[in-house]
Amino acid sequence: MMRRMITMLAGFLVGLTALIVAPLARAGEPVTADTCATCHVDVAAAFLAGPHGRAMAKVSHKILERACVACHGPGTAHINDPSTTNIVQRPTSKVCLQCHADRQAGLELSTPAHVRNGVACLDCHQPGHTPSNVAHMLKAEPVKLCGSCHITEAAAFNLPYAHREGAHHPFACTECHDPHGQSERGRLKMLANGGVCIRCHTGKAGPFVYPHPPREVDGCVACHEPHGSMNPWQLTRRNVSDLCLECHADVAAFHDLTKARYRACQTCHQGIHGSNRDPRLFE
Repeated sequence: MMRRMITMLAGFLVGLTALIVAPLARAGEPVTADTCATCHVDVAAAFLAGPHGRAMAKVSHKILERACVACHGPGTAHINDPSTTNIVQRPTSKVCLQCHADRQAGLELSTPAHVRNGVACLDCHQPGHTPSNVAHMLKAEPVKLCGSCHITEAAAFNLPYAHREGAHHPFACTECHDPHGQSERGRLKMLANGGVCIRCHTGKAGPFVYPHPPREVDGCVACHEPHGSMNPWQLTRRNVSDLCLECHADVAAFHDLTKARYRACQTCHQGIHGSNRDPRLFE
């Protein structure tokens, strides 16, 4: 009998402790961030100290206190039964769009590969209560993060000539690409007449009286590898003549391609990006 009473008393104390730590949510009573913080102490503290918490605090305290349920769904059932099946552990991208509405069009119309493969916000970004030392709460630096899926492009930065600072520091992918949409900084192959490339390569901007037609159709990537190449000018072919002959197979008869001088196309056709003097791209 004494053992049974002790067992019942222990059970009562455990239940009483649970009520103190995480009070039962009454029907219709909104669960606030303070309620969640009674159990998730470290998570709540990290959220308040992070960019999401700081941004919400500046707008309204009411928004801040509803932050948990805004992302993780109604919390009443979870308070009454703290399991993992009655709460949204991993918010979907639609939840993120509640605040980041400016990305709505991007997520619907953006890079088809991201859409096809179901890439969600939290595949690339840390949740609001996880510390991140990378800008925009990314899980890693853009080169490493993007390279985890885009393996071929990441490897291209290791080629002899690439878009990088020094020998071992590739430019951040986000310098040229917008992962959220096919904007001016979206997919380079869709950008005619140079697009984002001419922000750095201003001397090639034009406009030219006689533009080079491939550039007008496919932009710089018609001839250049944007990530890395075996060619000093990051051409898609190692030799200039090999690239030119892909389009200009019907060269004039006096161009004897067995001679080196006629395989050095840019010796004469120096206005390779466009010319204001001659349609044959002489300068």
